[in-house]
Amino acid sequence: MVALVRDPTKASALPRQGVEILSGDLSIFERSDQVLPACDLVIHLAGVVNAESEDAYDAINFRAVQSLVRCVARQSWKPRRFLFASSLAAAGPTTLGVRMTESDACKPVEAYGQSKLDAEQFLRDAPFPVTSFRPSIVIGPRDTATLTFFRMASRGFGFRVSGPPQGFSFVDIDDLVDAIVAMAEDTTTDHRTYFVSSLRDTDTSGLWKAMSEVLGRRVRVLVVPRPFLRGASVASTALSKVFRFKNQLDQKQCDQLMAPAFLCSSEALERGLGWRPRFELIDSLRKAVDGYRADGWL
Repeated sequence: MVALVRDPTKASALPRQGVEILSGDLSIFERSDQVLPACDLVIHLAGVVNAESEDAYDAINFRAVQSLVRCVARQSWKPRRFLFASSLAAAGPTTLGVRMTESDACKPVEAYGQSKLDAEQFLRDAPFPVTSFRPSIVIGPRDTATLTFFRMASRGFGFRVSGPPQGFSFVDIDDLVDAIVAMAEDTTTDHRTYFVSSLRDTDTSGLWKAMSEVLGRRVRVLVVPRPFLRGASVASTALSKVFRFKNQLDQKQCDQLMAPAFLCSSEALERGLGWRPRFELIDSLRKAVDGYRADGWL
C-alpha cells in the first residue's frame, strides 16, 4: 500500500508495516519526471470543501485530478481501477421526496459541486477503468464537516432555513468504507458512477430531533429567514477576507442550505456490487457523538 501524505503528523495513524509513505501534496503529480510505485488500485479521496474562490475549488477538485490521471498514465504500469471521491453536490439539489439516480442530469448550484462534476466528466476518458462515487452527507467520528452541528446541538440549539424542512440523504462512515471496498473489488473494465447513501433519508427537522435523543437534551430549533441567511453569508465572506478567518458560511454553504433537498438513491450500487448500508440515522449520530467525546471534541 502506498499513501500520499501531506502532513507527516497524520501519517502516525497509519500501520507501521505494509504502508509506503509518499511525501508531498497533489502538486507532485504535475512533475513530468514523477515516478510512482506500482499500484493495482488508485483511490483518490483528496479535495477541498471550503475554498476562498471558484478557482481554488477548481485547482484542487478538478485540475489536480487531471494532473494525477496524466501522471499515472505516464507510468510503466496501469491500475486495475481508479476510484474517485466525488460528491452528491456534483449532481445538485432535488425536489422534496425525489431521490436522484445516476441516469438523471447533473445540475450543481455552486463551485464546489461544479468542480467535482468537471472531474467526473474528465475521468470518463481516462485510459483505465474509473469509478466515481458520490457520497451523501457523511456522518461519523472525527468528521470536521459536521462537527459544528453536533456542537450546536450539545449547547441546546439548532437551526434550519424557513420554508419546508430541507430533505437530505446521508451515509454512515462505516457504510461508506464498506462501499469503497466493494467498488475496489470490481474487476470489470467499465467506467462507473455510483451514489452512496443510507436506505432512508431524513430532513433538517428530523436531524435535530434525532440529535436531541442522542445527546439526551432538548434542542431548540431556530427558523432562519432566507434573506437573513443570504445577508449573513455576504457579511461572513467579507469579514473572513479582512480578518483572515475560515469562513463557515460562504456562498457554497448558503446555496446548499437554501436548496429544497439533496436526495439520492444507492440502488445501483446495491444491485451492481451487492453492497447494502447497515446503519440508521440514530445509530450514526450516536457513533459520531461517542467518537467526538472520546477525542475531546465535544
